[in-house]
Amino acid sequence: MKKVLIIGELLIDMISREYVSDLSDAEKFERHFAGSPGNLALNLKSLGIEPVLLAALGNDPFGKGYIKWLNSKHIDTSFISVVNKNTSMVFITRSKGTPQFLPVRGADYQISFPQNPGELFENVSFLHFTSWPISREPARTVLKKLLEIARGKSINICLDPNYSPALWVMQENKSKNIMTGFMEGILLAKPSLDDSERIFGKHSPEKYIELFHSFGVENVILTLGAEGVLVSDGKALKTLPSLAESVVDTTGAGDAFWSGLYCGLLKGFDVFESTKLGNAAAAFRIENKDKSLPIPKYKELMSLLEKKADL
Repeated sequence: MKKVLIIGELLIDMISREYVSDLSDAEKFERHFAGSPGNLALNLKSLGIEPVLLAALGNDPFGKGYIKWLNSKHIDTSFISVVNKNTSMVFITRSKGTPQFLPVRGADYQISFPQNPGELFENVSFLHFTSWPISREPARTVLKKLLEIARGKSINICLDPNYSPALWVMQENKSKNIMTGFMEGILLAKPSLDDSERIFGKHSPEKYIELFHSFGVENVILTLGAEGVLVSDGKALKTLPSLAESVVDTTGAGDAFWSGLYCGLLKGFDVFESTKLGNAAAAFRIENKDKSLPIPKYKELMSLLEKKADL
């Protein structure tokens, strides 16, 4: 079975129970085992795609609980380091738009180079990484080495540039140069408008696409919120509408999108057709408050896509 290797942050998300625009107004929080890589791994598993997680958790109750939870979902935890730091957490507002978040970092950037890299890359078709390991050492150096190995094995590399200045303590003056340096040779990146503005400043969506291409990204999927996505393979540029009929909660939509996208790519679809599957998976997550609901299987996603296309 072809696998997706995911390198990044495993987090405890503390999500406000109320819809609030500012964390200071939140009174109660719900704990979730999360972080984009964890969410993506679970979504891929639901779609019958085998995820491999390379990450770090703390040797504390939250870290132990996270590993127990992943094992209960039959997700391989053998490449997750357990370190003497607190498990990283994020406080986040429940939102129908872009949520506010506050990271409290500990273990997430203590990613270790695996003792058996050959086993790590076995049957891997895609390597997926986020901006979190780029933002701090030792994770950044480990990631560089793993990307070199992946390129040597002709593994497709994808970037989730979930960039935020809050992740770059004491390094913000050089963070954007470091970030763009990791874009060379990337098959696909999926930035949001917010990600793009934080990295490149204020520009048009088309300019953001151009900038990502200029730094070495082959395919760019720019998410536009309620307006859908702008997709470019460097030759054609297409806008695909959102499939969400109602917005209940946007939390987890991006990770759901990635899982549908990988489902399409692994089936040999091009970036435009794969994006349609990503849109269907994101719509499912946006329209459901219960984030524990598994992403529908491929055939169900296709049926959902066809149904929404007929509306």
